[in-house]
Amino acid sequence: MTSKVTPERILSTNGLSVPSGFPFDEYESIHKFVSGKLSGHTSYEHFAGSWNAIAYRYCACIEHGDNFLKSLSSYGPSPKPKDRYDQERMLFDFFSSAFATFEALFYGMYALGTIIDPSSFSLATEKEQQKVSPSSTQRAFVTAFPSDEILLSLQTLFDHAQYQTMREIRNVLTHRTAPGRRFYVSLGSDDQPTAEWKLNNKPIDEQIVTDTTVALGALLKTMMEALDEFINRRIIK
Repeated sequence: MTSKVTPERILSTNGLSVPSGFPFDEYESIHKFVSGKLSGHTSYEHFAGSWNAIAYRYCACIEHGDNFLKSLSSYGPSPKPKDRYDQERMLFDFFSSAFATFEALFYGMYALGTIIDPSSFSLATEKEQQKVSPSSTQRAFVTAFPSDEILLSLQTLFDHAQYQTMREIRNVLTHRTAPGRRFYVSLGSDDQPTAEWKLNNKPIDEQIVTDTTVALGALLKTMMEALDEFINRRIIK
């Protein structure tokens, strides 16, 4: 699946024309509000950098996914070694970029936390910046805003099967292994079963990309909607 690009959907942060699945309106709304109210704050640079990274990582994810699908169409799921290497590299880049999109979002949320409640959030040192993660951001939000509606959105995201799948695949590929593929031989039939990825026992087909990109866009949109409402409640207009 090649993602369609809508030319007029150009981000104000970096001039990128983003794929149709990107939560453009929510992204722009949050950036406009924060830049208009908080651009002079010491933590604004952290937020602005994270917001830029969200767009870059999302676009990279779509690009790597499209490249994988093109290779799959040309060489199939059982290619020669060099083409197999290329496919595995594309999948690594695809899932790395997909989950990095969420990590950038959570860094931006943490940066906003330092502005709204500096007693519960801090990015003053490089060590503190390195410690920011989706889970540490959630913990900080629970401490600072124990009854806020955004906590439900955070937990719903973390409980979502596709989010968990993206996180696990990224972690396996980054920190553990380059999983093999399981091949099948058809006996007495022209329908040979598709090769499977040993990482998750799923077929090596276009769904490995399309399911993830659809979920990525939808989950980002939902989380950004919650964040937009949160900052409008918490930041004085």
